[in-house]
Amino acid sequence: MQRLTTTVAIMVMLLGVANYAAAKGGLPPGQPAGGCAKAINLTASPAGKAIGATGKARVRAFPNAGILNQDFVVEMAAVVPDGTTFMVFANGLPTGMITIALGHGRLAVTNVPPPNVLPAGTDPVCSILPVIVADGAGNTILSGSF
Repeated sequence: MQRLTTTVAIMVMLLGVANYAAAKGGLPPGQPAGGCAKAINLTASPAGKAIGATGKARVRAFPNAGILNQDFVVEMAAVVPDGTTFMVFANGLPTGMITIALGHGRLAVTNVPPPNVLPAGTDPVCSILPVIVADGAGNTILSGSF
């Protein structure tokens, strides 16, 4: 009986950890036909290292009710004054801007709900390869590729 109780307790804990991780974005969703879910850590250039920059990017696409829901997210941290801006490029094209607040910033673009349109170079998100974060002077701060 104790063995059964222990087994059940372990299963409940594992399920709880999996659900918590999924809710926090720790586990990628299933990848149905026509979709993708990818994430990368961005690498700091020497200019990025000088300001303690770190970052990550992710793409996600999944069919839902006949529409391919897509999103592209870039998050970064840097030791710079609040209000400092960085430009994000995907596939060599400008995608948007990150503004730093309390050392962190985020860019999220999506095509949901319609009629939202993704910026040039990001549609379809599954085909994004290089991602570059640059400062106002055009210096590469972070970069990576899916």
